[in-house]
Amino acid sequence: MGSIRFYTTSGCHLCDEAWQRLEPVARRRGLSVECVDIMDDAEAEVAYAESIPVVECAQRSEPLYWPFDMADLYRYLP
Repeated sequence: MGSIRFYTTSGCHLCDEAWQRLEPVARRRGLSVECVDIMDDAEAEVAYAESIPVVECAQRSEPLYWPFDMADLYRYLP
């Protein structure tokens, strides 16, 4: 089983919408999702504060930035 990171923060309506798209695709692909609240991770806050929600996959050189739809997720995720 592979894993991916989902950069988010509480109270972010875009993150909630992204999660609704990400969770079923990740489940179908057998991927575990590590949710990273950027307010709890200084490095992630610097990198993604203006960009969340963001999905990161080790097999890709670049993260997937919002906005994305389910088709984008299927193309991006392993």
